[in-house]
Amino acid sequence: MNSYHFIFEVEPQLENPLIAHVSRAAVHIWVLSTDIQEARDTAIRFLSSDRWEVTEEKDAYLATQEQVDGLGADESSSYQTAQSEGIHATFYYWHRSE
Repeated sequence: MNSYHFIFEVEPQLENPLIAHVSRAAVHIWVLSTDIQEARDTAIRFLSSDRWEVTEEKDAYLATQEQVDGLGADESSSYQTAQSEGIHATFYYWHRSE
């Protein structure tokens, strides 16, 4: 399996309990998959099941070993979690007051 990394901009759907406090978010998501389109579809289904609407794909790539080796502590932790669970997402929120 390959490790793919995506950055999406998302907005909470009406059913998302965060909608009262969060206007949008950037989400960094790692997905294990055999190809990038399958990984993208998996990521979008994952976000949709958590009641997020993808508004834009900011970045997508197959991670090289050099990129993985250069990850910071937080992103490396997310990568490692995805290695064991198949997918991992980290959200960076814009609160409604911002």
